Amino acid sequence: MRLHLYAFLPATAFLLSLGLGRAEAQTTPSISRPSATITVAENAGSVSIPLTITNPGAAASTVEVALQAFGTATAGQDFTYAATQTVTFPAGATGTQTITIPILDDATAEDAEYFVVRLQNPTNATVAAASADILVYIRDNDTPAPTLNRGLTLSLLQSYQTATPFEGTKQINSAEIAAYDPTTKRLYVANSVGGKLDILNLANPAAIVAVASIDIKSYGGLNSVAVRNGVVACAIENTNPQANGSVVFFDQNGAFVKQVTVGAMPDMVTFSPDGRLVLTANEGEPKADYTADPEGSVSIIDISGGVPGLAQTNVTTVGFTSYNDQAAQLRQQGIRIYGGLAAAPATVAQDLEPEYITVSADSKTAYISLQENNAIAVLDLTTNQFTALRPVGYQDHRQAGFSLDASDRTQDILLANWPIRGMRQPDAITTFEVGGTPYLLTANEGDARDYSAFSEQVRVSANSYVLDPTAFPNAALLKNEAVLGRLNVTNKLGDTDGDGDFDEIYAYGGRSFSIFNASTGALVHDSGNLLERVTSADATYGAIFNASNSFGEAPTRKNRSDDKGPEPEGVTTGRIGDTLYGFVSLERVGGVAVFNLNNPAAPVLEQYINNRSLTAGTGDLGPEGIVFVAATDSPTGQPMLLLANEVSSTIAAYGIQAATPTPTRGPLAAAAALQLYPNPTQGSMVRLSRAVSGTLLDLTGRPVRTLSATDRLETTGLAGGVYMLRTTDGATSKLVVR
Repeated sequence: MRLHLYAFLPATAFLLSLGLGRAEAQTTPSISRPSATITVAENAGSVSIPLTITNPGAAASTVEVALQAFGTATAGQDFTYAATQTVTFPAGATGTQTITIPILDDATAEDAEYFVVRLQNPTNATVAAASADILVYIRDNDTPAPTLNRGLTLSLLQSYQTATPFEGTKQINSAEIAAYDPTTKRLYVANSVGGKLDILNLANPAAIVAVASIDIKSYGGLNSVAVRNGVVACAIENTNPQANGSVVFFDQNGAFVKQVTVGAMPDMVTFSPDGRLVLTANEGEPKADYTADPEGSVSIIDISGGVPGLAQTNVTTVGFTSYNDQAAQLRQQGIRIYGGLAAAPATVAQDLEPEYITVSADSKTAYISLQENNAIAVLDLTTNQFTALRPVGYQDHRQAGFSLDASDRTQDILLANWPIRGMRQPDAITTFEVGGTPYLLTANEGDARDYSAFSEQVRVSANSYVLDPTAFPNAALLKNEAVLGRLNVTNKLGDTDGDGDFDEIYAYGGRSFSIFNASTGALVHDSGNLLERVTSADATYGAIFNASNSFGEAPTRKNRSDDKGPEPEGVTTGRIGDTLYGFVSLERVGGVAVFNLNNPAAPVLEQYINNRSLTAGTGDLGPEGIVFVAATDSPTGQPMLLLANEVSSTIAAYGIQAATPTPTRGPLAAAAALQLYPNPTQGSMVRLSRAVSGTLLDLTGRPVRTLSATDRLETTGLAGGVYMLRTTDGATSKLVVR
């Protein structure tokens, strides 16, 4: 047994030694904040910040509380803080010391604002450097909910489940993209997860009936579907996704007609308005380990000679190799070229990933969203050549109207301005015309590249994501989870000086929709924070603001605030009377927002609708595909909106009723352009660029043909001359018969 020396000491000496031990163990007092953030209502009068001390000493301890330059609230207008204050903890005291800051209640409608105070220059105490800042959110009490114009009403006719979506936690079926054929009143649904093409009868949209479910797996993976006049085109990904894919054509009943090869990973398929072409957006994503990285491309299939006679020679696949020597210039313009491994960077042609296609009314130009690249490509369909790559720009979340709710760890909804730039990264894209000017409408969802060999996604709080101390002197505070720490951002943008830290913060998606001039690429409008404002203020669905779309799970409010928010996914347009409407689906929180687009520079919010449970993971979840059905094409004689909900595998059919004739805002929205082909004609079948109802008149005004919901016009038997086609939606087009 080892003997301890103090066993032989007198009692007095032993006690003295214990006292000395305690003195040596005495720690320095530490002053701390209660939390990194405090939220106060604007009309609360004041905010109290309690400070605590641990290990108080025999002497008093002090700390200064200084206002920082960082913040959006203004001293003297939003709060009162005239000078740095000193807080004193008396000697030996363990109680809390509180600093009270008056909050000024103004009458200004504004976003949530914030200011920051810092604990500094302590005496007889320490303050942890990473815990010195306190951010105070001021929750505004003057901002009204966005006004809904309610020029139309959407009424749910039916939510039809195409198949059981989940088996336990595994998804086994989906309803991702839908395409409606007015000639058959059938809806074709891409069940990508189940590998099936589901065919539905919409003759009665309140009682949808399944017609057939076609197994697609033998062809590959089904990504998208389009239909026109009973011809169904499916975009099929190869079983080896990096190899070329295909378009498989079926008849209206799902019987195979023809298959042709297109580029790698065709993600979307569409018909041109004149019905002569089928186009695919071939995304060409790399293999997860980057051992294969196919080029992105667009395939153009000429079906003017009919689908049964199609040959591979009718397919033209257009890539981006002509841009391979322009990587630096494209980056300078704001187009993201950043893929590949350090030892083998991707070429421009490999890096550009076509996501979605829309075609101009005259079928001469295609516009392709390049989501990850934050750009739009312009393709001339008369020459099959790309004519432009256009950056779509970034949101500046410091600006008024562009605030966002950036954390899933704050209890309150706090739409605030931050030093963040949002990459718009559009997913769906569609064209429309107003006053003869063509426009593009984009859903700015956002997306990250996240592979085993390459991942750009990181949270602001990550140790590897170092904020430049000059650009972000409050970096420790920003990295707090209740501030920006949880926000997902890219590590491939923002190091402007190349020194390894980040001088700018870039987040995914604009959380908005944008309108661009299709001819010039100029930004005409961006909705900014409106979608988050609409969903947060909704009397019903505000309770699940920025919730995700998980099936079978109770929605968690704000659990997507740190990652793209509501995620606008799909867009479409439709005309009712003299008003052109835009419809924007929200993939995460669900539902669709409706806007009057008669003045593209100032869209008017009409309505927001949703159909999901507030307490369970049921209802319509994950809207992806969105289809407007005009009254002339609708089985009910009234306009409809169809939503394909990927997660719940449901089709939501809404009837649309215009409340009153909508006054025109800005230029009158002209009827969609109507093209005839061939024109002049030799007295044969003429194709129309879209299905219409109307009358063909000769020069005396005498009706010679009547059309009903068709995109074809038979001219056999007509005398040579000039005719005028007038449609029920106001379009006119001249036809020459020889």
